[in-house]
Amino acid sequence: MMFACDRCGICCQHIDLIPQLKEFDSGNGRCVHLSENNLCEIYLDRPDICNVERMYELFFKGNISEEEYVRQNKMGCSELKNKYHNN
Repeated sequence: MMFACDRCGICCQHIDLIPQLKEFDSGNGRCVHLSENNLCEIYLDRPDICNVERMYELFFKGNISEEEYVRQNKMGCSELKNKYHNN
């Protein structure tokens, strides 16, 4: 799978929008495991919901093509960037 993350950190700075990540919220929406340089401190052991490839295998593989899944993830990423970089 070719989902190219540019490590902007926006998705990890707004986890308060994701109920499954409630326990990782530092209280301001930022993941407690996001370092100052926008890298995940628990990357190899991160939750499945933080792993694009793993989520595809677990929940989407039988319903959508890999190409379409990556396209939709890129689109969601772009929407987050537009929303939070333009504020």
